[in-house]
Amino acid sequence: MIKKAVTSFTAACLIMSLTPGNIGKATQKEKPFHLKDSTLIDKTIEGDLVITPDAGKDITLENVTVHGKTLIKGEAPDTLQLSDSELHNLSVQGPGHPTKITVSGESIVEETLLDGNAELEERELSSVGFQNVTVSASTVKTKKADLKGEFETITTTGKKGGAQVELDGVADRFEMNALSSVILATDALVKELTVSASGKGSIIDGDGNVEKATLNGTVTYKGEETSDASSFASPWSLVWNDEFNQAEIDRSKWTFDIGNGFTDANGIFIPGWGNNEKQYYTDRPDNAKTEDGKLVITAKEEEYEGHSYTSARLKTKGLFSKTYGKFEMKASLPVGKGYWPAFWMLPEDDKYGGWAASGEIDILEAQGSNPQEAIGTIHYGETWPNNKYTGAHYAFEDGSTIADEHVYSVEWEPGEIRWYVDGKLRQTQNNWYSKGTGNAANFTYPAPFDQPFHMLLNVAIGGNFDGDPTEDTMFPQSMDVDYVRVYDLTGRPYKTPELPVFEQQPLPEEAKQPLEDGNLIYNNGFDQDWDDVEGIEGVENTDYWYFLTVPDFGGKANVSLDQLDSVNYAKVDIQEPGNQPYSVQLIQDASIGKGRYYRVSFDAKSSEARPINVKVSGGPERGYATYSRSESFELTDQVQTYETVFQMTEETDLAARLEFNVGLSTLPVWIGNVRVEEIPPVKVDPDASKSALPDGNLVYNGTFDQGFPDRLLYWNLVDSENAEFIGVDPDERVFSAKPLNETDKVQLVQKGVQLQAGSEYELTLDGMAESARDIQIEMRSKDGEVSYAAETIPLNGDWESHGMAFKMRDVTDLEAQLVIHLGGSTHKVKLDNMKLLKKVGPIDPFPIKNGTFDNALDPWESYIHFDAGASIQHVDGEAHISIGNEGKEAWSVQLFQGNLVLEPGKEYTLSFDASSSVARSMEVTLENSQYTRYLSEFAELNENLGRFEYTFTTPLREETSLKFLLGATGEVLGAHDVVIDNVELK
Repeated sequence: MIKKAVTSFTAACLIMSLTPGNIGKATQKEKPFHLKDSTLIDKTIEGDLVITPDAGKDITLENVTVHGKTLIKGEAPDTLQLSDSELHNLSVQGPGHPTKITVSGESIVEETLLDGNAELEERELSSVGFQNVTVSASTVKTKKADLKGEFETITTTGKKGGAQVELDGVADRFEMNALSSVILATDALVKELTVSASGKGSIIDGDGNVEKATLNGTVTYKGEETSDASSFASPWSLVWNDEFNQAEIDRSKWTFDIGNGFTDANGIFIPGWGNNEKQYYTDRPDNAKTEDGKLVITAKEEEYEGHSYTSARLKTKGLFSKTYGKFEMKASLPVGKGYWPAFWMLPEDDKYGGWAASGEIDILEAQGSNPQEAIGTIHYGETWPNNKYTGAHYAFEDGSTIADEHVYSVEWEPGEIRWYVDGKLRQTQNNWYSKGTGNAANFTYPAPFDQPFHMLLNVAIGGNFDGDPTEDTMFPQSMDVDYVRVYDLTGRPYKTPELPVFEQQPLPEEAKQPLEDGNLIYNNGFDQDWDDVEGIEGVENTDYWYFLTVPDFGGKANVSLDQLDSVNYAKVDIQEPGNQPYSVQLIQDASIGKGRYYRVSFDAKSSEARPINVKVSGGPERGYATYSRSESFELTDQVQTYETVFQMTEETDLAARLEFNVGLSTLPVWIGNVRVEEIPPVKVDPDASKSALPDGNLVYNGTFDQGFPDRLLYWNLVDSENAEFIGVDPDERVFSAKPLNETDKVQLVQKGVQLQAGSEYELTLDGMAESARDIQIEMRSKDGEVSYAAETIPLNGDWESHGMAFKMRDVTDLEAQLVIHLGGSTHKVKLDNMKLLKKVGPIDPFPIKNGTFDNALDPWESYIHFDAGASIQHVDGEAHISIGNEGKEAWSVQLFQGNLVLEPGKEYTLSFDASSSVARSMEVTLENSQYTRYLSEFAELNENLGRFEYTFTTPLREETSLKFLLGATGEVLGAHDVVIDNVELK
């Protein structure tokens, strides 16, 4: 039972009823207190309280404590309302006249005995409410117990007649010790059911569930006779829930997001929650409260904190998260253009990288403009914008809408997620992946959905999903949540994940056929026109292509043809880049078959460095699902060829879209020689020669989290039969080995390591052992005959970092071997985070060049984002930054110097002079190529030239950049000037 704990009320009553002089002596029984009025307030009754018809039809007890019994005799009142009251024992006896008993606030009723026609209801509680309820059997058919709330124990008893119970809530235990007729409402849940011999022949009906049952006789369950408990007990057991019967939102279960955005891992504020949402989230009761047993999230149209709408977003982050299980909500939702209610899940920690590499599970999303449908989706892949999503829309079959109450749930197991609406299976997904920035391969399946996720409930307004509200959209409206429940799978083991396999499917005759050269893209040279084929309106020689700008995302551009080296290219000139890569799109359709492999290639350039996003996806009828990886390519001012390879894992799409998404920048883009061609299945040789990863690491999968199912992709185990255990524990996710004897040759080997003649390298790893022992690391030749470098590493019981530096001899070996010798001891070894980096040259003790700006701005560089207006000049031996518009991001205006190589572990001091013509903050960062920050400080500038100084260390020997970020600060500054001088780093 998930309610607030209380001490023994019975014991407390006994002690309070004794005066000091009478402790240990017999006490005189108190006379019963007969209620004469309909309302009793602020009263403590030591004995019994008797309620008869003389007291009235509607009784209220407010702040009343009864140490004895509370007896309802004769014809029961129509209502009995308990507010902040404590009853030891409540007994309802009499004829079948119905009575409704409600508890609220701090009310507690330990024992309730029902021998009448009664309805019990918990409402806006801040305590436990009803605890144990006993329902007596009766020959009077009108006697019935309706129970609404959360109960510890429900018991039926008696030998004559039968007990009638209807449960709309949760019961920890239900003990049938009498012939019973029980109806479990749709939302009802019995965690443990026991049917004694006296309960034999009982009937259980309704749409509710029983988690666990013990049957000592036959019962009829939903029309079927059974004595087998497993035939109707649910495999899911409740582990967390909120029925929202409390007076206030339970802050031990829910926390709130506040504002209109978030700060990402790089310290950059993302407004509109990354979706251009218009609401400001608050934790005010105006936007989120409990009322009548429900959580009410209300979106309002009002001016608040600079925004036109308010709403609320609740989450369990930091309070409750879970890996796998059943997650369920019953709710009604607002309708109308611009409403975006959701019940969804995010990872407790971004184990696999930023959104959406670490995953997102949308149990329910809905578009207020399309209330006939609910939507379930997962997001995964790589960090935005290289992420993917797949999902489904499902229409309500009974003509209802999201405004009606429905139950939305997912059942999440390793390698499979199932979506249900009102108990009916709507979709199943098992095809996803996660790939980290710079990783050689995907994380081990079923990543990212193999880690704890927390829940979120919110109502967003406007943005990318359903557009902005119109004048017809009604405010305020609410998302009313009856309950949220989470279950663990206890009736059987969770599934074992299986990597999806996609068999090649034949293409139908009506599929778009490849050209003679195998290209599925027609008119890839932008030099053909057909009378019966459409192209881009107003642009000749663009048949089969179409061009889109998406006003909802702020895109505005035009396309023309331009010749580069006598070859036609589509040139996209962008006036307004929008807020998404797909704000501006060049597209051609192609037929893509399930299970088949394809290569996408193209030539492209820009006027200077900028990214574009390229993917193959479905159209609106497929929910714009992404089929290939959604990949970013960095263009330069020179024509280059780019390519990507993918397998089609979704159902065959005869009108798949090859998308060139060129939003987010006003820099022009030239695109030509586009090809999509089917290729043989791609097979990766993990032992082949492997170039350095983007972070420079020459060791692949040094974190032991890639490869299915053993997490050892790119590694080889040698003499593994002589190890008690060797491999990667799926929970701890580090490599470990325990040899059987001290003389074996157990090894961990990676082949295909590229070593250049005369180059210097540094190998690092983290390691520990259950007892002190040594291992040896070695670099050997391809054939294993030559040892290039070797070192003995001592390990102990604590995780420590170790390394080996070496210089390659005068020979290049692009298929060298990294060998970890694990023999020589039977003590268990654990290893992780292996890196082999080529040293980047000598370290300059004074890495900043021209910090006094005596040599103009060389080698300093600048960056002005499209949303900003600024110029950076050299004036009188200083850097002068004139800012007319600071843009929307801190990084919209930058002065920086790159190629700074620093000594790892050494303390550096950065100092500089700076001033501003208006008071403002300037963020100063030192970060690597992956935007990992080793320094992030805010200098508060004013009109006086001041000296600023910061100290820091870096963990790796790598190239970094010092950046002065002069963009948005959170307030509009207007035109101003910033001066920077005398920059030193030493």
